Amino acid sequence: MQNVSAIPSKFTLPTIFVILGITGDLVRKKILKALYDLYLKKNLPSKFRVYGFSRRDYDDQQLREYLKSVMEKGQFAEPEKYDAFLEAFYYVGGDFLSPDAYHDLASKLGLVDGEWRICSNKLFYLAVPPHAYSDIITNLHSSGLTKPCSPEEGWTRVILEKPFGTDRKTAIDLDKQLGELFKEEQIYRVDHYLAKETVKNILVFRFSNSFLTPAWNKNYIEKIEVRLLERAAVTKRGDFYDKVGALRDVGQNHMLQLLGLFLMDPPTSLDPDEIKKKRSDALSSLQIMSKQEVIQQTERGQYQGYREVKGVSPDSETETYFRIKAFSNKKEFEGVPIFLESGKAQGCELIEVVVTFRESPFCLYSVPGIQKNTLHYHLKPQEKISMNFLAKKPGFTYEVKEHSLGFNYREAYTEEDFVDDYEALLYDIIRGDQTLFVSTEEIMSEWEFIEPIVHTWHHTGKPELMFYPKGTYIGEKK
Repeated sequence: MQNVSAIPSKFTLPTIFVILGITGDLVRKKILKALYDLYLKKNLPSKFRVYGFSRRDYDDQQLREYLKSVMEKGQFAEPEKYDAFLEAFYYVGGDFLSPDAYHDLASKLGLVDGEWRICSNKLFYLAVPPHAYSDIITNLHSSGLTKPCSPEEGWTRVILEKPFGTDRKTAIDLDKQLGELFKEEQIYRVDHYLAKETVKNILVFRFSNSFLTPAWNKNYIEKIEVRLLERAAVTKRGDFYDKVGALRDVGQNHMLQLLGLFLMDPPTSLDPDEIKKKRSDALSSLQIMSKQEVIQQTERGQYQGYREVKGVSPDSETETYFRIKAFSNKKEFEGVPIFLESGKAQGCELIEVVVTFRESPFCLYSVPGIQKNTLHYHLKPQEKISMNFLAKKPGFTYEVKEHSLGFNYREAYTEEDFVDDYEALLYDIIRGDQTLFVSTEEIMSEWEFIEPIVHTWHHTGKPELMFYPKGTYIGEKK
């Protein structure tokens, strides 16, 4: 990896990337390929080394052999470069809960700094179950591993994956601990949805097209819908899912992050802190529901057969589907209903945001049965933006027909133009750009909105759980 050409000068300081949980699913499925793609594109610092930390009884060579087998099974590009890429990987064995293991890691990283004759930048990626976060960040801090050498060189960054807590209290506890041990600019909270190409484009689409601005308010928008529907059922992670449920699994994070981008005010600059503040303000505007409002404005369901999944309680009340009618306190969206809908084992695979516009009072050619103007922002199965409008059919009469204008990402650009979400995240972590990462204020606003709903469901049993056959979309009946 020493031959990788330099990226922009201020990002070329030698960097050590420590992955805690190097043999886990996240590395196998996401991080390894993202690093390899950055390597192929020469988007890593010229001196870059990876230290894997795990309990397995490996040495450096055994780790490389394991990772190479992952790359071969995943059919990564350019197999002839696997070995050269993996030369940068080293291994440190130890227990995440043992302070001694971190001191061993610190001594090895110190030797690298001595070899390079510079205090290297250090990234610590917690690719581990969230319940291990507290002990790990405490040990990282107490070992001195995360202490930067100076403001100019040797920065350290700690990267955590969602979920950030299991409720508001645990989120506050984790955030308090992080705040006591690290500065905010050192903390990178990953919600990989924010790094998807179509999601990153929302900011550009909304704030670079002036025709949208006058209509982006309650005078023109009738409703906003965010949907995340999955064909897949719960299979191998029943024990985890049964403690969490659909709302906390994807609603509290992915869906609210998407919604925040559609509700936020225009940022005054592209500064990451400014963008995160606008997202946070949008999320904090969501009206907190009373118990009665939860019962009246939410629905929850569970697919038939869920209780038979390994790890799931035989009398589980955990939702695998939900639909929530919410409102924002923002003056611009006062009274505009916002629908959040997600479900497992649905009849379709779909991620989208739909903005429905009100019918104009001056519409001369309104036709019963024809939909109102809508803006469809599709993330899955296709990555595209479409808008429907009405036009006259050819002929002597003014017969109206519905048509669509659209932009499809995959048709407009080549495959080489696209960057995987984790590749984008790692690239920005190395550069120090926090735009694609979640702030503590956003997390707290998300939990503040979600928690009364979860509490009402679990403590009152209302609204009653609906049961639906696997492979059906409940929304089709609405």
